[in-house]
Amino acid sequence: MRPPRANLQEALRRIDAQFDEFKGILAKLARIPSVSADGFPKAEVRRSADGFADLLRSVGIHNVRILEVPGVHPYVYGDWRERPGAPTLLLYGHHDVVPPGRPAEWRSPPFEPVERNGRLFGRGTADDKGGILVHVAAVAAYLRSSGSLPCNVRFLIEGEEEVGSGHLGQFLKTYKEMMSADAVVLSDTSNFDTGVPALTYRLRGLCQVDVEVRSLERPVHSGQRGGPIPDPVQILCRLIADLARKDGSLNVPGLYRRVARPAPRERARLRRLPFDEHRFRRDAGLLKGVRLAGEKAYSVHERLWTRPSLTVIAFEAQSILGSSNQILDSARARLSMRTVPNMDSREAAEQLIRKLTDKPPFGTRVEARVVRSTPWWITNPQGPAFDAARRALKAGFGREPALMGAGGSIGFVQPFSDFLRGAPCLLTGVEDPACNAHSENESLHLGDWRKCMRAAAYLYDELSKGRA
Repeated sequence: MRPPRANLQEALRRIDAQFDEFKGILAKLARIPSVSADGFPKAEVRRSADGFADLLRSVGIHNVRILEVPGVHPYVYGDWRERPGAPTLLLYGHHDVVPPGRPAEWRSPPFEPVERNGRLFGRGTADDKGGILVHVAAVAAYLRSSGSLPCNVRFLIEGEEEVGSGHLGQFLKTYKEMMSADAVVLSDTSNFDTGVPALTYRLRGLCQVDVEVRSLERPVHSGQRGGPIPDPVQILCRLIADLARKDGSLNVPGLYRRVARPAPRERARLRRLPFDEHRFRRDAGLLKGVRLAGEKAYSVHERLWTRPSLTVIAFEAQSILGSSNQILDSARARLSMRTVPNMDSREAAEQLIRKLTDKPPFGTRVEARVVRSTPWWITNPQGPAFDAARRALKAGFGREPALMGAGGSIGFVQPFSDFLRGAPCLLTGVEDPACNAHSENESLHLGDWRKCMRAAAYLYDELSKGRA
């Protein structure tokens, strides 16, 4: 017996009727400090997985399971496959979050969500608990109003995205029979602006390198030894500073040999996107008088999405509290490089290591190692699935969506694209420029969140046309 026809208009009305309910659900899930990084309680990530599993069951999703491989934070799976002949969508998000950062910089506690001025503040509200809840809410709206969906869906909610999805290959091998789909819809990227939706068609990759400079067996008195003894902290600062050229490019031999330039058509598309430098500076929190960095020959959008970049994401030597007049024995840093087509992230990390360790100043010991590498991803945003997604986003937001890149990395995308043999990957999200993802005072624009839910309902309907 065929299921009843899913009714789009009834689902849209239900989204509005249940919005406050799902806002409460998001606040409840965001109170769980599901930080997947080392040094944080693994039990909280599991509690988060349990919470999402319970939610999927409560809205009528079938076959809900906690999926695990040894030593990996849990994933959550569920499906609804009652529409024979209709396409199957894999709806992806992640329930783990990044560490809260500096508690003193939060206006309200990071894991106690608070609504202010139309935004919900709290870690994970935008990245990515609010993102995956868009689809849970849209699916719930259909099932509650019509008892059916216009297409089949599988939910996959990851628990290790914020630490690089390092076990994804093992996961896919273990659960491959549950992952088949005609398209993947990821809700973990940004919109172009508040109120302006986007489809992301390219992501930068990532490699991380830890470097340590050591010159002494132990710290020594800076008065008695200062001058002739090399200071490892200064040497490490010098090595890092030498990684940047005056033109904004990276001073790493061989690095640019594989860097692909966007085709003229794509570059023209990127340059047509509006850019307001004043707003960009304000949203980033750039201090007055600080100039933009990077390669001046490229627009800001090109620098963000199509060019490699390097960031020092951690630096360790001695804290100011408890410091004394010493020359420290060692200093350490973690460097994060964003890679682009056609770079190999692992190779880029090795090139960075060779640059850091070649000819150590004063014969100091400089050691470096690769911590993590994630591939870049790019697709051609054309074809029926992308056309359907553009129509759905326009219907949900009342604005034409932008086609854009993202400077960040999602380790899930390329392996899953390969696994599904090129099935279209539709990257959407709930973040906007003011959301402060990965920083203090992360927040979700609630008006855009509602629009994203409506766009998701339209998307299922659009993708099912001609197939149901």
